[in-house]
Amino acid sequence: MRSSPWCRCIDTAQLAFGRHMVWDALASPTGADAATRERRLAQLRDALAAVPAARFEVWVTHQFVLSDLTGNSTSSSEGLLLKAATDGGRPQVLARLNLA
Repeated sequence: MRSSPWCRCIDTAQLAFGRHMVWDALASPTGADAATRERRLAQLRDALAAVPAARFEVWVTHQFVLSDLTGNSTSSSEGLLLKAATDGGRPQVLARLNLA
């Protein structure tokens, strides 16, 4: 269970799953420079590609992070099921989950 370091993400992860691990790559890109934003996106792509087949991870983050990562907008409390791109590019959105 990985979470953005922002309080509302930590609270969501803790309430929903009983635990969390803060990961800076999931932080909101608001106010971050282009290099930081690109570094975080690379970390997310690499981590997604490293998830073993038939396993999944839950990441609690922000709409802006998901938009940068996938090119898709999300609503509040919406989740995305992603599959890593084989070419290191944007992951494929397999499903959208409305958790509200």
